[in-house]
Amino acid sequence: MSLSSAGPPGSPDLVARARGGALDALRFAAALFVVVFHFGDEAPVALRGLHGFMERGYLATDFFLILSGFVLAKAYGASVASGRLGLGRFWFKRLARCYPTHLITLGILVVMVVLGGALGFHAANEGRFDLADLPAQVFLLHAFGLGGGEWNIPAWTISALLLCYLTFPTLWRRLFLRISSPWLAALLGLGVLFGAEVLSLLLLGQDQFSLGFQWCLFRAAPLFLVGLSIARIVQTARFGGGVARVIGLGSAAVLLVNAVLLGTDLINILAICGIIVGCGAAPVTRSLPGAEWAARMSFSLFMTHTIAGALWFDLIARLAAPVAHSDLAMWGVWSGAVVFAVLLAGTYHQWIDDPIQRAIQARFFTRRPSPGAVMTPRPVRRPEPAPSA
Repeated sequence: MSLSSAGPPGSPDLVARARGGALDALRFAAALFVVVFHFGDEAPVALRGLHGFMERGYLATDFFLILSGFVLAKAYGASVASGRLGLGRFWFKRLARCYPTHLITLGILVVMVVLGGALGFHAANEGRFDLADLPAQVFLLHAFGLGGGEWNIPAWTISALLLCYLTFPTLWRRLFLRISSPWLAALLGLGVLFGAEVLSLLLLGQDQFSLGFQWCLFRAAPLFLVGLSIARIVQTARFGGGVARVIGLGSAAVLLVNAVLLGTDLINILAICGIIVGCGAAPVTRSLPGAEWAARMSFSLFMTHTIAGALWFDLIARLAAPVAHSDLAMWGVWSGAVVFAVLLAGTYHQWIDDPIQRAIQARFFTRRPSPGAVMTPRPVRRPEPAPSA
């Protein structure tokens, strides 16, 4: 039950753990909370009016940013540390994972806006889908302070994370692998978190965790580094399963209480970090039903729910409005948007995203045997986890 070091700083990677645990379920829950947050103003009563925490859906995105660093260290830490995976190949793998879905989603939105305009349907939020903003959207210029992000709102996270990915191999080899103590890793993560928050308050007058599109890199980069620190904590600490669960459940309780009391976001972020530590360190003795699939689908849900919202609220909900005569019916129509977003994301993942990723993997990242080489059986490699957005 101690937090002693698990080995030398060069130990290759996080302990391999089965998929389908609490962390996978939380990835889907966070993506779903982003959907509810973005759909909240379309509800019969704006959700932010029901409880103030419903204004803080950005915390779910912050969860993904932290988790992105953690998952990358788990998936690529060993190969980056050994030099088997160079910067160019690593970054291309991450670009290939994120960019196709970004382009497809953006293309679908453009077709919907143009076709809808021709048929007399217009977005409820006038000016959101401005064609002049498309170049910045296509080239993901959010991290450079360009592009309002109003077409597909979640795309800003890809822009910021692609720049973060450029630093990962060097940071992991030259900094994080030199940390041999979980306490030092925790101090580094806390230093980054508190330092970024202080700078944001002093320079911008706003919490770092809810900064707008023009500051998205400053919002994402510290949280990504915190995720790397958490990965090193889990890697170097000898957590017993019971201790890990206490950390995870205790942090979840803190998050719940702080949410109800509308406490400071810094406590929320610290609680989220504790949840990731606990879930990441706890052994998965039994997979939660559907958790692994939900985790793999969460990226599609995060990226495509803008399409679902545009279709539902600008078309289906308007058609249903004349027959929705009661509050219960109106809430039923709104709830249908969330269900529709999940179904659309599942369909997209199954028939578009997964086939594209398999084709990219086979074309660019599968080594083909040289002529005359002796074929030896190799263990089947599990697909890498989908990145957090």
